[in-house]
Amino acid sequence: MEVIDAHLHLYKAVSPAYPRTVYPGMADAEMEVLAEDFLEIMQAAGVDKAIVVPLGPQDHYLTDLRNYFPGRFVGIGNYDPDSTMISQDLDQRIETSGIQGIRVSGVDPIASPGDDPETYELFPLFAAMAERGLKVWFYAEPDQVQLYEKVLDLLPDLTTVFNHSGFMVTVDNLAIDEHRRPHFTTEVPPPTLDLLSRVAERPNTFVHFSGQYAFSHDPYPYADMAPVAETLLRAFGPERMLWASDFPWILNEPGYPEQLALVDHLLPDIDSDARDFIRGGTAASLFSF
Repeated sequence: MEVIDAHLHLYKAVSPAYPRTVYPGMADAEMEVLAEDFLEIMQAAGVDKAIVVPLGPQDHYLTDLRNYFPGRFVGIGNYDPDSTMISQDLDQRIETSGIQGIRVSGVDPIASPGDDPETYELFPLFAAMAERGLKVWFYAEPDQVQLYEKVLDLLPDLTTVFNHSGFMVTVDNLAIDEHRRPHFTTEVPPPTLDLLSRVAERPNTFVHFSGQYAFSHDPYPYADMAPVAETLLRAFGPERMLWASDFPWILNEPGYPEQLALVDHLLPDIDSDARDFIRGGTAASLFSF
């Protein structure tokens, strides 16, 4: 079974040819994380393919990955709040860079669960994505997840991957740690696991086995994340879990192979079939490389 890294970031230095979002302290304008270097890291760790998420809505480097490294990478675009022609813009992005999903961080900043879901700000995007078979990469706060439940009731065929172990975080709790990694101040296990488990009752929902470093209060291998991993396994099953590294933030601490090894550290009792699903089989079932 191929091993597939289901969420990471590659990017070039900012230039007219490669505009991108800048994150001071993590992804400064002059910094770049290139596919050529990452392929060597993948090979050393026994990883075969990867799903790449840019730092912003600019897909320029994804186009390069598609053209120069066929069969190795799949791209997930980011939601573009400036898009006014949603269907046309999606079709153009699919044609140019081959994206197979869009990452979003919310549904509607002012709506409530009692509102008609079709009036939510991002509902037209979700409907257009469902029509095209695009996957939603979802990473948002609990109130937005509650809204998204209503969207899924109307769009049951929409496939969703909840990012980073399904944690529902707020940027108010975000800091950059001494290893230049994002870190959130949150309870572990988080109080939102019941909400996540409820959403997981929908068969087209999936979850990343990732991001442990960003939430844990313990050193590697993040023993306090074991109950979270076990809850994900119960709620989603291995056939709906995708291991991901969140590279490059984990390159130096704990390291890329160590991030893959968390499947064995945190879920030591699963059988080989379940392990294969989490480490790549689930991703292979969702994406065309």
